Amino acid sequence: MNRRTGLFCMLMLGVLICSLAFAVQNPTGTTPSDPKSTDQKATDQKTADEKTADQKAADARREVLYGNTPEELKPFGKFVQEPYKKYFVIGDAPVMFWGPGREKPLVEDVPTVKIGVIAPIERSYEMYIGRSVVRGMQIALDDANAAGGYKGKPFEAVIKNDTGLWGATANEIVALTFEDKAWAVIGTVDGANTHIAIRVALRTDMPMVNVADLDPTLVETKIPWVIRVIPDDRQMTYTIAYYVYKQLGLNKVAILRANNRYGRFGVAQFRKGSIKLGKPAPIEINYEPNYDKVNPDFGEQIERLEKVSPDAVVVWADAGAAGVLVKKIREAGMKFPILACERVVNPEFLKAAGEAAEGVIATYPFDPDNKNPKYLDFAKRYRERFREDPDVYAVHSYDGTMMTVEAIRKAGLNRYLIRDQLASMRQWDGISGEILLDEALSNRRPVTVATVKNGRFVFGIPHLDNVF
Repeated sequence: MNRRTGLFCMLMLGVLICSLAFAVQNPTGTTPSDPKSTDQKATDQKTADEKTADQKAADARREVLYGNTPEELKPFGKFVQEPYKKYFVIGDAPVMFWGPGREKPLVEDVPTVKIGVIAPIERSYEMYIGRSVVRGMQIALDDANAAGGYKGKPFEAVIKNDTGLWGATANEIVALTFEDKAWAVIGTVDGANTHIAIRVALRTDMPMVNVADLDPTLVETKIPWVIRVIPDDRQMTYTIAYYVYKQLGLNKVAILRANNRYGRFGVAQFRKGSIKLGKPAPIEINYEPNYDKVNPDFGEQIERLEKVSPDAVVVWADAGAAGVLVKKIREAGMKFPILACERVVNPEFLKAAGEAAEGVIATYPFDPDNKNPKYLDFAKRYRERFREDPDVYAVHSYDGTMMTVEAIRKAGLNRYLIRDQLASMRQWDGISGEILLDEALSNRRPVTVATVKNGRFVFGIPHLDNVF
């Protein structure tokens, strides 16, 4: 083979190799695309895959944020990519009771099955809440007894007053445990007393179902004897913050609250959220719960609001006090939006505020206009019995009581097993809607809003881009 022939053979061999490579890469025989186009498609696909992965990662983070917290308000979110430890979320150990007691024999020799309720029913400015809690429980126990009670034995309510005095509720928990022999407790309302009550329940091994205390820190104690069936102030203040800052585009939103634990802890997440969103509240003003005796005209509060001239104000107050505050704000000529807590959704607020109530927006833990047949039946019976509409506390008291009844029926008369049953009821179809207990055993169903229109609260107005 001469040199020319050898070069020709090598050339043909190279062509054959290229042809085989093309056949493997393009077996259909179609004309290959431009290399640059192919590279661009590959780059685009890689970018799309990365976006999908990033989106999935973001969705995963959102799924595990405690208390329906939005991503922007995640604690230390600007400084910590991934915390060393996350509490009260999937992946954290759920609230558990590790002590003995489940082995105790079931009690059978009782004439009635007692369930305690602690609520402010006298000598308290929160009596309007306590009254609703007791009424909701009474209807629930009537329904439970009509359905056969517990093995034919009736359920009985043991009512204790939540006076609001420091430590008084602790005595009531002790009495319900050792004197009245109750199997569980519904309540309470006052935030400070509730914290004491659950600590005593921890020592006396008493299951507690909270239906009316919206203090976000209540379940953060990790005390395994308490569940909460009502959404909390954390969720409601997040909803307000995103509405005023994101949806309305406001910048200066003042805070006006009661000078007690309810007021302080109620607005805490709004205060913190405002800072994280770069719009800190220009002022936080408080008033005394016994304002009618020390400052009935709210002169100081109104003067301070006028000096700040905010874009809006968030009011965290009881129904009567909030009504007077709103009336004074409007009488002073201030026309900015007023947003408030669930306690203002009450006839007492509308009466105290009068025409000034028009346009006030309130967050609320459930939607009474959702056409839930269970709620409609309850509301009808409640009106017939008490001559007024049920409020959020009566509704959640009913749900909490029925969950307790079901836990007792399944577990038997053993407080430890009743606690376990309650803790296992992570989803419950109640008259308030679906109850969704998180790892801290607190209901995280999204909240709603209502606006005063023509002298009454209309739910679902305004439309919200974000609810928590």
